[in-house]
Amino acid sequence: MTRVGDVSTIFNSEAIASAAVVYSKSIRIGGANVVGIAYQATSAGSSPDLLIQVEQSYTKPTTEGASDTKYVVPEDMANIETNLTTETWHVKSLSLVPMKYMRFKITGNGGNPADTLLSLELFLQEEV
Repeated sequence: MTRVGDVSTIFNSEAIASAAVVYSKSIRIGGANVVGIAYQATSAGSSPDLLIQVEQSYTKPTTEGASDTKYVVPEDMANIETNLTTETWHVKSLSLVPMKYMRFKITGNGGNPADTLLSLELFLQEEV
């Protein structure tokens, strides 16, 4: 099997201050059948504390980077992280539902410091 890979930077030291909610831009995933991510949260003052989720939709959002009823966390899909409190890099595989678009929703939990930064890379692979 031959696979082609595509790596996209979704967040590059994106500020997730305190209890803020941050959405990535929508990502067209079309024919990708293998999806993975690598991510790291850091804070100079304390440990980060983030909730990381995937939302999916059949269409692009009305407004990029904002809450949108067309985007939902798929039923039976676990959170990527419920309480990300370490500052090491993590790599995970994602099992997505067959929809055209996805995006990431990042929420600072109650103990999240104001100076938290998140970097996240997305890996898409598809058979050719």
